[in-house]
Amino acid sequence: MYYAWRFFCIRFLLIATHINRKEQDFGLKSVILYEDQDILVCYKPAGFAVQSARASQMDMESELRGYLHGGGLYVVHRLDQPVEGILVFAKNRSAAAKLGAQMHDDVMNKYYRALICGEMPETEGVLIDQIAKKENGVTKHAELSYRIETYNPDMDVSDVHICLKTGRFHQIRIQFSRAGHPLVGDRRYGDERAQESAAALGLKNVALCAERLSFIHPQNGKEMDFSTTPQFHKT
Repeated sequence: MYYAWRFFCIRFLLIATHINRKEQDFGLKSVILYEDQDILVCYKPAGFAVQSARASQMDMESELRGYLHGGGLYVVHRLDQPVEGILVFAKNRSAAAKLGAQMHDDVMNKYYRALICGEMPETEGVLIDQIAKKENGVTKHAELSYRIETYNPDMDVSDVHICLKTGRFHQIRIQFSRAGHPLVGDRRYGDERAQESAAALGLKNVALCAERLSFIHPQNGKEMDFSTTPQFHKT
C-alpha cells in the first residue's frame, strides 16, 4: 500500500512539474495539479482569494477563467484567503453538480495540516462545537478529528493533522482557538502567542494548509487523490 501511494504521489508531482512551465508562461499564481475536460485541480497559495467582492482585485476564479479563455468554470468549495492548499473546480454543469453532491454526502475528503500554539492534552482527539452562521446567527454542529505529528517545546508549537467531519465557516480556526490552542499566525481568532510564533517562524499568513483532497471523478468514477507540502514546512 505504501509503495502504491508513493508511486501515485510521484506521478502527480511529475504532472504538476510539467504543467508548472505552462503556468509560468501565463503568469498564474495558482498551480495546476491536474486538468481534463471535466475538472481542474489547483494549489492555492496563501493570501490569494478564491473569489473577491472587489472588481479591482484579482482572484483565483478570475485568473483561471482567463487561463481557460472564458471556458466553463464552477467553484465547488473554497479556502479562506490566508489559507493555502488544494481545490477542485468543475468545468461543466454536470461535473459541478456531481462534485457538489459529494460535498453534501461527505464523499469528498479534505485533510489539513496546521501549526497550533501550545501542546494539546491528547496526541489524538476530536473537537466538537456549535458554530454560529455569520449571516443569521443560527448555530450548527462542527466536528473535526486531529492527530499531533510533533510538538516543539522550544517554540511551544504543535504540528497537527486535521480531518474535517463538517464544513463550517472558519471551522478549524475557531475550534482550535476555543480549545485554547489558536493557529500560528491567525490574526482573527488568535492571541498574542499566535502572532509571536508567526513572527519567530517568519510566517505572514495563518499556518493552515489543505494538504490533501480526495474525491470520485464526476464522469469516469475513478478515485482521485492529491496532496501537497505546506509552505510553512519549507521555511
